Amino acid sequence: MVYEMRFQTVDPAKRAKYVKIYREAVQGCKAAGSSGGHILCSDDDPSAVIVILLWESKEHLARWRGTPSYKSFRAAVEHLQTKKSHGGFYVAETI
Repeated sequence: MVYEMRFQTVDPAKRAKYVKIYREAVQGCKAAGSSGGHILCSDDDPSAVIVILLWESKEHLARWRGTPSYKSFRAAVEHLQTKKSHGGFYVAETI
């Protein structure tokens, strides 16, 4: 299992809308090998959002990209982002 973490910037006035649309739009990734995740909204910076998705593997995400489901997801959320998101993959260990 691998965590995909995406750091995103959105218009603070549209953050609630972004979260709602993201939650709905990302459901297609579950059929592609994601078991879901979390969306974190900063308490300090209303434009900052972090998305954490748990994937069976990086390959599962790679296969989802380019599918109609992925394209629909991107079309639904990208117009609400004010900057290109960035992030990467992480393996979790219990502390």
